[in-house]
Amino acid sequence: MMITGVHHSSEKLDVNPCSQILRHALYQPEEVAVVYEDESTSYADLVAEIRAWAAHLDEAGVRQGDRVAFLGMNSKSFVLTMLASWWLGATFMPFNFRLSAPEVTQLLLQGTPHTIVVEGSHLDMARHIYGIDRHHVLVIDDDPHAAADGDIPIYWKRTSCALPDLDTTMVTRPRPMTMADLALLLFTSGTTGLPKGAQLTFGNLWWNAINVDTMVDSRPGDTTLATAPLFHVGALNSFAIRALVRGNRLLIHRHFDPARVLRDIDHYQVGSAFLVPAQLDAMYSHPDFANSELKTLRATICAGAPVPPVLIRRYLAKGVNVQQAWGLTETAPFATYLPPRMTEQKAGSCGIPMPYTEIKLVNPDTGEEVKNAGETGELWVRGPNVATGYWNNPEATEKAYTAGWFHSGDLGSKDEDGYYYIIDRLKDLIITGGENVYSAEVERVLAEIDGVRGSAVVGQPDPKWGEIVVAVIESESGHEFSLEEVRDHCGHHLARYKLPKRVIMVDQITRNSAGKVDKIAIRQIVRDSKEQEQ
Repeated sequence: MMITGVHHSSEKLDVNPCSQILRHALYQPEEVAVVYEDESTSYADLVAEIRAWAAHLDEAGVRQGDRVAFLGMNSKSFVLTMLASWWLGATFMPFNFRLSAPEVTQLLLQGTPHTIVVEGSHLDMARHIYGIDRHHVLVIDDDPHAAADGDIPIYWKRTSCALPDLDTTMVTRPRPMTMADLALLLFTSGTTGLPKGAQLTFGNLWWNAINVDTMVDSRPGDTTLATAPLFHVGALNSFAIRALVRGNRLLIHRHFDPARVLRDIDHYQVGSAFLVPAQLDAMYSHPDFANSELKTLRATICAGAPVPPVLIRRYLAKGVNVQQAWGLTETAPFATYLPPRMTEQKAGSCGIPMPYTEIKLVNPDTGEEVKNAGETGELWVRGPNVATGYWNNPEATEKAYTAGWFHSGDLGSKDEDGYYYIIDRLKDLIITGGENVYSAEVERVLAEIDGVRGSAVVGQPDPKWGEIVVAVIESESGHEFSLEEVRDHCGHHLARYKLPKRVIMVDQITRNSAGKVDKIAIRQIVRDSKEQEQ
């Protein structure tokens, strides 16, 4: 039987987050949308500010498809820049606020934004970005928490002068955006090479939201904490964007402070948060942890690096169920998720595929799918949440995608029940004496040593073994762990060929802005240490 009627194409569906935020401003205008540095902004006021920002960008010549860049820390201005860009149909392009001027120059050459929004706190660095004056520059000079660290060039616009009293009649409503329209241009962390601009569409964001809403216990009326850097997709698209689309409250911290996070979770009754393992560890190690209740924290997603089972157990003892997820910038961000009920039973697992995401393991040498439980392969991901490719980089896109499957670069396995485990980065594989050693496996064992605050394991070239395993360790109390201590502990859990042959003590494990161990810096420490010994 033929069914007739009106058919609506998903390609015509408006999935611009601003459309829902405008809806909340109409139906719940007084509800708090954003809390930034303990100052609240209602949905009605948020939309008024978005319109003012959009009117300025429109007047400056920003059009649909243009890129708008942001250089600064977590702030309400970050959110306003993103939403004003989307209001006009432009693409938001946030930068890592820890980058140097030459590094940002390289990203400008790649992304070619129309406008660059700069926080006052990053003004001095911005003035040293080569070619910045080829773009329209807007400086945030009215945020007291991001005071200008230098003089503002006279030909750069200021928010205090450019935004007030603008005519917003031309930007009353946001431009409808389809699944295929480009929402975000996010640059990968670059730990294995030059950054690449991952293209995330509004459809990618929408489908990730469907995945998260289906699996994670985040609720209407929740307060979401954004304390991890928002220029990373993990913090931005796990809960932050979704909080505003759902009409919830977004609590923004400019930077991570464990004492303040512990305080604000209780004070604002935070229900959901994206955190990386290093942040959870810092919170646990803080003296305030023992007296913090954390009883409202239901949806605590931890990603960015494998979560040591010992850390999960420490939070379970507090009544907080840390839920591990796995994904990348290119998967917007989540590809797998470990349900809370399985946290103890499947400790160390990154979970099962998200509902609308496919995962398979592929032998990186043969290209054949690995199907047996326990076997190692590279995780490939396919689904509507996966980025469409890399900006103006067809070579990288072709290398990373096969018939719609994205090659993650992560090695993993799955057990008999179909739960996945991340073993290591493909490029972090250590081959010693012809045997494969996965650094993450050794790091998990090192994390169980009492007094070890952090560790990183890398390979060091060796004439006899090809490579040897080197453990770089940060201790909690300044204790100098000997090689014998480390090997004795690891020997109870690992094969002998996996045991470290060198131990290097450091004051602090170097991490990048995503909270991941910076293996490039760690390898340099190992090289420098070897040269000093010679």
